[in-house]
Amino acid sequence: MNACREKKKININLSVTLISMAAITAFVIFMVRRPNAALDAVSTAFNFATQVFGVPLMIFTFVTTVLAIYLAFSKYGKIKLGDCDPEYSTFSYIAMMALAALASAALYWSFTEWAYYYMNPGLGIKPYSVEAMEISLGYSFFHWGFATQAPYVLTGVAIGYAVYNRKVKLMKVSSVCEYMMGNFRYKKLLGAIIDISVVFCIVGALGCTLGLAVPLGTGALEQVFGIETTFPIQVCVVLGIGIIFTVSSLLGTDKGMKVISDFSTVLCLLFMLFILLVGPAKFIIENFFSSLAWMCDKYVRMSFFTDPVAQTGFTEEWTTFFQAFCLTYTAMMGIFVAKISKGRTIRQVSLCCLLGVSGGVWVLFGINGGFAMHAELSGTVKVTEILSSGAGQDMIYGVVSSLPGGSKILPLAMMLIIVGFVASSLDSASFSLAQTTTLRLKESGEVSKTLRLFWCLVLTLVPLAIMFAKADFSALKSLAILVSIPFMFVVIFMEIVLFKWLREDTNKKVTKNFLTEVLAEEV
Repeated sequence: MNACREKKKININLSVTLISMAAITAFVIFMVRRPNAALDAVSTAFNFATQVFGVPLMIFTFVTTVLAIYLAFSKYGKIKLGDCDPEYSTFSYIAMMALAALASAALYWSFTEWAYYYMNPGLGIKPYSVEAMEISLGYSFFHWGFATQAPYVLTGVAIGYAVYNRKVKLMKVSSVCEYMMGNFRYKKLLGAIIDISVVFCIVGALGCTLGLAVPLGTGALEQVFGIETTFPIQVCVVLGIGIIFTVSSLLGTDKGMKVISDFSTVLCLLFMLFILLVGPAKFIIENFFSSLAWMCDKYVRMSFFTDPVAQTGFTEEWTTFFQAFCLTYTAMMGIFVAKISKGRTIRQVSLCCLLGVSGGVWVLFGINGGFAMHAELSGTVKVTEILSSGAGQDMIYGVVSSLPGGSKILPLAMMLIIVGFVASSLDSASFSLAQTTTLRLKESGEVSKTLRLFWCLVLTLVPLAIMFAKADFSALKSLAILVSIPFMFVVIFMEIVLFKWLREDTNKKVTKNFLTEVLAEEV
């Protein structure tokens, strides 16, 4: 009897958890002891993978984008995930999806990314030219828009449809794939491999997110309070964010992440509105629409630009990297999107993710990037010169400090936005990790809080360990991306089976309605 009770208490897939954590621990130790060797090995493997899978990734991303748009406007768009009303308002729904997907990276790159395209543009454009400046923001729109969100749509809809409509018990990629495989002999083994890969990718990519947010956080503290950036301060920033997203995770989505996401989104909107009101509004607005039009005009060419003649490395460094990095988030986002999409139609999921999240990102990049671009053109801040020295956060706070309140109030607002963005992303990561490693759900349908707490600790301790060892986050992040590339085939499989399900279930419903009408007429 006691043995049975003990067995019931164990609600974690130990094999998946132990193997994935052992792999992460082993690589972190390797990074610490031989940082250069680790970085060289991963870089070599990553470069090889981008060469081999570069074109397949481009095709996959473009086709997935087309399928996501098709889902929204096809007859399948009206199908509801589940049989209840939506649990969250449209604003909260989009805000949670956006913050889960973007973390602090979007805020950082919204100020800086255009400058890299200005200094080293694609499409054979001359660096530092007027044309390079004009297309730079459009390329950012392309990389952060539909191409990034489309895989989240397809994976989220596939998982949501499997759980809410096909009644699959667990909300994780492996369970959905195993159900899709039917009687395939080795589906349990493949499911375990998928789970291990998912855990490794999420911990590797999202664990680094917390560490990479530190420079922006400490920069804000130095700007506002004059606190010098030291190692103890960096640790405090990591622990502070870790505590916030852990508490948020334990409170649950409704009381935790939803509140943080709503607050952070509103604060970010006010921050951008302030820049627009006191900054060069005419230039920002004109540049935004010009960049958006250029992206639409060149979308297909950017989607398949391989740079075969000049071979500048632009495609591998940017487009292929973004497409591969997106895959590290795909499992996490698929699970999270499915979680918060209960009661919504497939059309709503697709449009809110594609247009809602992408539109928000375009506005973020359009205002922040446009303002930084104007600072470069007017000579207010030497943006490209500062970026070339590797001081991205200094450039950002230099640009922001040129505004009224830019020395104290705005950096404080940025710090709060960063904390909110990162906490939301890591909260969704802990939820997805808990779903992936659980054996069964509670009667309420929720995953164990103890399991979520465990993954919150892991997501906090991994970056702390790397920081204590003074190692580089790049190797772990690149390895996570490398491991995620084969996940492309998992998503393709899920897409194929999803459309098969939709067709079958729609035909069954049509047949059932027809028979009902015939019987009614006979009676």
